[in-house]
Amino acid sequence: MDARPEPDRPLAPIARTYWTAEALIWGLPLIVVAVFVGRQLRHAGEAALHPFGVLVPLLAAVVAVVQVLIVPTLRVRRWRWRVDDEELDLRRGAVVEVRTIIPVSRIQHVDLRRDVVDRMFGVCKLVVHTAAGATEIPVLQDAEAAHLRDRIAGLIRRPDDL
Repeated sequence: MDARPEPDRPLAPIARTYWTAEALIWGLPLIVVAVFVGRQLRHAGEAALHPFGVLVPLLAAVVAVVQVLIVPTLRVRRWRWRVDDEELDLRRGAVVEVRTIIPVSRIQHVDLRRDVVDRMFGVCKLVVHTAAGATEIPVLQDAEAAHLRDRIAGLIRRPDDL
């Protein structure tokens, strides 16, 4: 069994609300388009398309409701992170749990990102870049994210022990 401690730092307290709002932002247009497509299918004149005209909006509504009411809660419960002098440890996933451990020695640079929704909620994403790609910690309060960015930047500036 792995001797590493589990990551224990949660995201910002507003994470559930943030992800709910994000789901609404894409979910409402999805339902509107699905209703329009469903209406077109029901009135297409072919009886074979009528059931699809009913199912498309219904399926879109079910997906949107799950994304708005259930997924944010699951994501908040699962998302944890931890940083020490050796590694960045992330655990996340709404349905499938993913644990990512990034050695500090592999981090090339770190930055903060804020999109429109982030600015509305006063949060940002911390993005860690390695040769393998970018990994982010979403929904961090601005001050905490800036402190974490500075801490990781200080760790990656250490000279090699070679």
